[in-house]
Amino acid sequence: MTDLLVAGAVTTQDPARPHAEAVAIAGGRVAAIGDLASVRAQARPGTPVLEVPYVAPGFVDSHVHLLWAGRRAERLVLDDATGVAEVLERIRGYAAAHPEASWLEADAGFDAPLPTAAQLEAAAPGVGLVLDRKGHDALVNMTALRRAGIGPDTADPDGGRIERAADGTPTGLLVERPAVALVRAVVPVPGAVIRARWIQAGQRELLRHGITTVVDPAVDAPGLAAYAEAARDRRLRMRIVAMPLAGLTGAQTGVLAGADPDRLRRGPAKVFLDGGGSLGTALLSQPWPGTDGYHGQQACPTEELRAYCAAAAAAGRGVGVHAVGDAAVELVLDVLAGIDRRHPVAGLGFHLIHAYLGPSRAAMARARDLGVGLSAQPALQWQVGAGLADRLGERRAGQANPLRAWLDAGVRVGGGSDGPGPPMSVLAGMWQARTRKVRGRSAPLGAAQAVTAAEALDLFTVGAAGIAGGPGTGRLRVGDPGDLVALDVDPLCADADELAAGRILATVVGGAVEYAR
Repeated sequence: MTDLLVAGAVTTQDPARPHAEAVAIAGGRVAAIGDLASVRAQARPGTPVLEVPYVAPGFVDSHVHLLWAGRRAERLVLDDATGVAEVLERIRGYAAAHPEASWLEADAGFDAPLPTAAQLEAAAPGVGLVLDRKGHDALVNMTALRRAGIGPDTADPDGGRIERAADGTPTGLLVERPAVALVRAVVPVPGAVIRARWIQAGQRELLRHGITTVVDPAVDAPGLAAYAEAARDRRLRMRIVAMPLAGLTGAQTGVLAGADPDRLRRGPAKVFLDGGGSLGTALLSQPWPGTDGYHGQQACPTEELRAYCAAAAAAGRGVGVHAVGDAAVELVLDVLAGIDRRHPVAGLGFHLIHAYLGPSRAAMARARDLGVGLSAQPALQWQVGAGLADRLGERRAGQANPLRAWLDAGVRVGGGSDGPGPPMSVLAGMWQARTRKVRGRSAPLGAAQAVTAAEALDLFTVGAAGIAGGPGTGRLRVGDPGDLVALDVDPLCADADELAAGRILATVVGGAVEYAR
């Protein structure tokens, strides 16, 4: 733990003392806060001083895939590809640069049209190719299908779908995680050294954005083990709340038990209930436009969801449920209302993840009354908003990610990014929440759902800290962890565009300067 005195215009997020001139950190925690002269007088002699324009509590991302962010640096990234020809050309180049590989993976968040298994095979013949579609779907080539034993007679797994041509031949698109798991079962699992490298790379990227605490959802057993080892070796430079994938055994999640809870904590389990809005697979009460009555994909059976949530509540834990569509949100709340009658769920960490396509005001009120929070991602709306307008029309897309309505309903909302893919910059996330701007459009989409500057900062401090469940509070008060961010722009007084152009000057975790510009 490190001692440090930080001087600047401090926004504390503490209603009892909203502003200050300086913060002193001793032993990793806030030791004094107030005017510069009094804080200097209370600081230990020789304490290093960091003078900056503006200071805020360290940012918290309530939903960011840190491991995946680190992994992304070692993958082919096709998110910005503009068509099938470009996708195939970039795959050919990547395959040529890795002639020894038996499997190749890529992030493939690009919009349709999608290449077929045969086209992908021609681009990387004889190599197993897996194109990850935002952690939900995957595009694979003929070699990958063959190695996984997927053919015309392969049945769809529960909660997943193997997309097929008219003659029953798999096209290469695997819809939702249960279908993707058929291929994942034969892909070699990255070793501990590789995962350790991902953790270090992911931390570097997030610290650069002023983030001091992250909630990493959907962490598998090897990922939990990698986090535990990094904690033991004191390689965690920020605070991690790891959300295990639902269904892992006690032995698999137990690896976190001995970690320093100030650096690594076990969060709620993560359940994938439905698909994605940008993928056209979120579970909706009304059919998706242009389909033959398709309401979306339910990736987790209802009874399985109920069992996960009931067991967690009985054990005093929560569950974070990926529920994008309005029907998925209603289903989660129905399940939790039943469980709440036996084991109250408030305060245990139960929260909705995304919940951005058409949730009703009644559902928001139910969530508030149950004490169920929401992890919301303005950056995700920036990324997919224009595509939603194309799929659903201007009105419905404008109502997506209704932050204003969730806050007005009294629901605890924590800001996040869902990165990598959507921008992981907190300043960009606050800008989007305030402006409702989306990629590829000049006019706001759903301006009525914009939030104020104070609410935007709340999302990524006290709100996200509430979803994370500790160790920080998202405030700067005596006794709180010494986590803060130094900026060249005032997050409360700057207009939205000034905020988006602002820079992170330093990121401090437990009094240690973990990033400096």
